[in-house]
Amino acid sequence: MGRRKRQDSSDGDEFRLKRTFHTMLSTVDQLIRELSFGCGTPLELKLLNLGNLLAKGVRVELKEHIISVLVISLGNYPGQASAYATLVGLINVADFEFASECVLFMVQKVGESVHTRDWNKCRGVVHCLVDLYNCRVIPSSYILNLLAAFMKDCEALKDPDDLVGITPQVRRDFLAYCVLSAMPLIGRELEGEAAFEKLMVSLQIYIKKRSALHSTMLSVWRDFNQRDYLEVMWQQVVGMRQNHWAEPEHQLIPRPYKSFDETLRHGKVHHLRNYCLSAHEEGCRYPAPRVCFRIFSCDSVGEIPNLPPPVSIERHLLEAQILDMLISFHNERKICADSLLMYAASKPQLPVYYCIVEVILGEMLRLPTAKWTTITYGCLLVELCKRQPDKIPQVVVQALDIIYNRLNSMSVACFDRLVNWVSHHISNFGFNCQWSKWAHSLPSPIDPSATNLQPKVVFLRELLKKCCRLSYHQRIKEVVPDILANFLPPPGLPHFKFVDETLFGAILSKDLLEAMRGPRASPEIISKIIKSSKGIGPLLKINVFTQNCLHLGSKSFSHTFAILAKYQSVFKDLVEGDSEGQIAVLNGVFDVWVASDHYKFVVAEKLVKVFIIEPINIVTWIFGPSMRKELTKMYIWELLHSAVRHLKRVQHDVEVVDVDNPSACDPVVKSVLYTVVERLVKILCSAPFADEGTEEHYWFQWVLGRLEETLFIYADDFKVIKNKLMKISEYSSDNRPEVSKTIAAFVACVL
Repeated sequence: MGRRKRQDSSDGDEFRLKRTFHTMLSTVDQLIRELSFGCGTPLELKLLNLGNLLAKGVRVELKEHIISVLVISLGNYPGQASAYATLVGLINVADFEFASECVLFMVQKVGESVHTRDWNKCRGVVHCLVDLYNCRVIPSSYILNLLAAFMKDCEALKDPDDLVGITPQVRRDFLAYCVLSAMPLIGRELEGEAAFEKLMVSLQIYIKKRSALHSTMLSVWRDFNQRDYLEVMWQQVVGMRQNHWAEPEHQLIPRPYKSFDETLRHGKVHHLRNYCLSAHEEGCRYPAPRVCFRIFSCDSVGEIPNLPPPVSIERHLLEAQILDMLISFHNERKICADSLLMYAASKPQLPVYYCIVEVILGEMLRLPTAKWTTITYGCLLVELCKRQPDKIPQVVVQALDIIYNRLNSMSVACFDRLVNWVSHHISNFGFNCQWSKWAHSLPSPIDPSATNLQPKVVFLRELLKKCCRLSYHQRIKEVVPDILANFLPPPGLPHFKFVDETLFGAILSKDLLEAMRGPRASPEIISKIIKSSKGIGPLLKINVFTQNCLHLGSKSFSHTFAILAKYQSVFKDLVEGDSEGQIAVLNGVFDVWVASDHYKFVVAEKLVKVFIIEPINIVTWIFGPSMRKELTKMYIWELLHSAVRHLKRVQHDVEVVDVDNPSACDPVVKSVLYTVVERLVKILCSAPFADEGTEEHYWFQWVLGRLEETLFIYADDFKVIKNKLMKISEYSSDNRPEVSKTIAAFVACVL
C-alpha cells in the first residue's frame, strides 16, 4: 500500500508540473501577443509583467516556444518591433544564454524571410535587431555590418542602365527601404562613425542613380506626378539628419526601452559574426514600387492644423505606423479600427484622422494593384465612421470631394475601385451623399446622355448603377435630387422582342414557350422542337432559345439560374465548341436585358461558370464591332476579368503552378490575355483622331485606360509574354503612339 501511495503521489506531482507548464505557456504566449495591441494596459506595464515572469526561470520547451512566437509576431506586427526588442533586452538581463538564442534565431530569420518572400517579417526583424542595439544587446558594429550587407546590391549599381549581377531594382529598392526606415531609430547614436557615414553616402548615390520612371505610370492622377516613395523618404531622413537627428515630438518613434534604461544597463552585449545576405534568386517577387499618395494639402482643403509637411520625417512616421496597423489587422476590421483610433487618441495634437483616411484611400487606389480587396478598405472606413462619428465621417467627405474634383485627370485603372468603394460606403449610411453639390459642379448645361463620356458624368452614372445593385431602383430614385434624375439607369425590366409575331423566329419562340411552360417540359422535348424547326438558321435558333429561357426566368436571378440549369444540356448540344453559337447566346442575353447592365453581367458570368460559354468567346464578343460603345461601361470589364479569373481557376485545378510565376506553364491563360491586349490595341489604333473634349476623344482615353488597367491586373502573367507585348507595341507606334507608350512604359516600369 505504501508503494502504491508513493506512486500515486509521483503521478500527481507530474500532472501538476505539466499543468503548471501549460499554464505558464499559455500566459507567456498571451502576454507576448498582447504587446502587438495598443489597447488596454500600457505597453511598458505589459513588458514589466512579462519581464518579471520570465526572470523567474524558463524551461527549455518554453524558451523554444517564446523564440518562435517572437519571430512570428515580428512578421505579423512589424510596427511593434521596438516592443519585442525591449522584451529581448529584459530577457538578456535575466538570462544571457536565452537572449543569445533569441538574437541568433532572429539573425537566421532575416535570411529565411528573404528566401520565403516574407517581406514584412524581414523588415520587422531588421528593425528589431536595430532596436536591440538601443537596448544594449548587440553592438553598433554588428548593426552597421547588417545594414551594409543590405546595401551591397545597391552599391553595385554604377549607372541607371547597369545590369551587373542582374539584380532587379525592386530588390535593391526593398533593401534600401529597410535601411532607410531604420535610420530614425539609430541615426543620432551612430552619427560620426565612419561606417555610418559610408552607409549614408551609399544611400545617397543609390537614390540618385536609380530609375524613378515608374512614378509617372503609378500616379493616380495624370496631371500630378506623384513622387517616388523612396526618394521622398530619403529627403525625410536627410531633413532629420540636418536637424541633428532631433527626436520628433508626440512620441512618433516608439521607444519603450527608455522606461527600462536602468535595468537594461546591466545586460551583456552579444558579439555576432558578420552578416551576409543571400543573393537574388531568379523568379523572386519583391514588393512593387510605390509613389506617395497625398490628397490633404493647403491647396485642396485649406490649412489643416499641425499636419506635418509632406517631406518631414514626422509625416513618414505617422503614415508608417498607420500602414503597419493595416498590415497587421486588415482581416479584423474591429480590432484594426480600435488600434487606429487608439493611436489617434494618443496623439491629440496631430491630425491623425486625416492621415488615417489618406493612407487607407492611398492603399485602396494604389497602382498597379491594391494589396487587398476594395471591400476590405471599405469595411474598415465604415467601422471607423461608426466608432468615431464626430471625426472620421467629415474627413471622408472632404477626401471624397477632393477626389471627385480631380476625376478629370484620374487614372482609369483606379476608377472601378473608386466607384465600388463609394457605393458601398454610402449604402451603409442611407445613400446620403453630396449629390447636389456634385451635380452643380458639372459643366452646364448638364448632359446625362450615354454619349457624354466626361469623367464626372461617367462616375455619377456608374455610381448610381452600383447603388441600384445594392438597393433597388425606387429607393435610389427617392434619394437622388431631381437634377440627377436622368443619370439613373432605367428600371431593370426585360425586353422580349418575340411577342411581335411578325419577327423572323417568332413561330419557333411561340412553340418553345408553350412547351417550356407545359407540365411535361424536358430538355429532350425542347431539343427536338429546335432541331425540327425549318426555315431559320442555327444561330437564330440559338438566339431564340436563349431569349425564351431568360424571358421565363426574368422574375429573379434565382429563376434565371434555375432555368439555365434545367436546360444546360440543350445549350451544350447547341453551342459546345462553336464560337459563333456561343456569341449568339451572348447576343440573346444582351437583347433581353438591354436595359440592365447588372443582369447582362450576372447572366453572362453564370454562363461562363457553368461552361456554356468559353472565356475566349467572351473576349471575342466584348471586342466585336457591335459592342464598341459598351467599352466605356464598367460591367463589360467586370465580365472580362471574371471570365479570366474563372479560366485561371480551372487551369489551376488541372496544372501544377509555380508560386513565383503563376502562369509560367499555362498556355491557355497566356493565349487569352494576349488576345485581349491584341484586340484592345487594334480597336484603339483604328479609332479616328479627335479633338480634345469630343466624345471620340473621351472614348479613346477610357479604352486606353482600360488597356493600362488590364496590364496592371495581370502583370505576373504578362511577364511570360513580354516579348510579344513589345511586338504589339511596335505595331501601334505608327498609328497611335499613346498606345505604344503605354505598353512600353508598363514593360519598362512594372515588368
